[in-house]
Amino acid sequence: MKYFTFSLLALFLTPFVLKSQTLGDAVRYSFLEVGGTARTVGIGGGIGAIGADFSVLSTNPAGLATFRRSELTFTPAFVSITDEAQLEGTGNETFSQTRSNFNFNNIGLVFPARPMNPDWTNTAFGIGLNRLAGFYQNINYDGTSAGSITDRWLDQAQGLAPNELDGFEAGLAFDAEAIYQPDPDNDPTNYLSDFDLGESVYKSQSIRRKGAYNEIVFSYAGNYREKLMIGATLGVPIISFEETKIYQESDEGGTNLVFNELTFTEKTRTSGAGINLKFGLIYRLNQTVRLGASVHTPTGIGFDDSFSTTLDYSYTLSGATYANNKVSPDGTFEYRLRTPWRLIGSAGFIFGKSGFLAAEVEYLDYTKAKYNFNNTDNSGDLEYQAELNQQIVNELTSALNIRLGGEYAYDIFRFRGGYSIMQAPYKEGFDPVGTLSVGAGIRWEDVFLDLAFKRQLSTSEYVPYITSSGNLQTVSLDDARTHFLLTMGFKF
Repeated sequence: MKYFTFSLLALFLTPFVLKSQTLGDAVRYSFLEVGGTARTVGIGGGIGAIGADFSVLSTNPAGLATFRRSELTFTPAFVSITDEAQLEGTGNETFSQTRSNFNFNNIGLVFPARPMNPDWTNTAFGIGLNRLAGFYQNINYDGTSAGSITDRWLDQAQGLAPNELDGFEAGLAFDAEAIYQPDPDNDPTNYLSDFDLGESVYKSQSIRRKGAYNEIVFSYAGNYREKLMIGATLGVPIISFEETKIYQESDEGGTNLVFNELTFTEKTRTSGAGINLKFGLIYRLNQTVRLGASVHTPTGIGFDDSFSTTLDYSYTLSGATYANNKVSPDGTFEYRLRTPWRLIGSAGFIFGKSGFLAAEVEYLDYTKAKYNFNNTDNSGDLEYQAELNQQIVNELTSALNIRLGGEYAYDIFRFRGGYSIMQAPYKEGFDPVGTLSVGAGIRWEDVFLDLAFKRQLSTSEYVPYITSSGNLQTVSLDDARTHFLLTMGFKF
């Protein structure tokens, strides 16, 4: 079964490094999980109709109105990610790489109050941070397959004069002599490389990613006659993403009489900040049943990208060995992304002091994501913007995400379990991703501790580069993510 995290394939189907914005980026910043406290993670994220947990500020802020005392929560988390990668081809091995990181999944303060109007039981204000996505990943692979990355640079260069080549890929390759002109005087737009078409080449790559999607939240909610709770959140996403890719080829078997080795390094750093609004309500049908609904406006995010490439190329000709090192200029680009609306319906079933069951359904339409390059008047950038937004419409789809969970209370102890399933944003090629979680907690009068464990498995494909021949270099990926969370809470 093919599960989905985010489309690694789509991240690399853009024709130039300069166009660092892709379909995959739109998915990355729209494909969000319910994060925050260990209690919410332990029940699978379906906390919307239950409330009384800081995580609801990022899902259904009406749940803030169920707080009766001021509260401080703090959630450190440990995440372990194991990636297994295999370059498709006969005899190529699978490589496993594990990366761990420590982060803060939540920190928040809630302040309830008793309003003067007797119809309002209480109101509450909350402020803090919830983590909604993490981008850490390590991928390594190597093996032999037909084709070279120089085929891509030849595609980009054909028909262009050297001074027309981009400085991040084809231009860099020409300067490093990875591609060259066999007859520059008579045909200055024709290029060759040191490889025959379809030649088997030993290749390897190391990919390092890090970053996160954290949301600062400011929320206010009120409880009307213990029957209707309404709330609103102003969300401020803070996003960081860094990626370093080191791609290498070498003549391991000594079969190529000219080529020795190449190393192509790509570095990208993205930072962004945005804003959104969330509105929610919870209706208390009776002592047992609560129904909830919330709507999240699109998030408008402004991004700043910086990127660069480096190429080392070595070859031997007429008995002499040449080694060239070329570095691209530092590239920068500013742009905006608008993510889709989100609609969430939820239900909670509370069984006195024994616990509860919770369910939540979220709908969003990924085709509504949209890029805006309005900070540039470059016709090529604006043309790419239109193509990219059309690609979003053509290749993405709408999705239903389901979150189920529950909690059992015994004296001061709490035991939790949950399951969530998220549909893939893509029309074809990927199945939903399922996540299993468990948790436990202990509650005293003024202090509480909650633990949670979450496990997510996924498979996907990665393509390091593409060429006009359609000869894709495909890497199969298996990604396993394990989360451990500890929430410490203090009531005052």
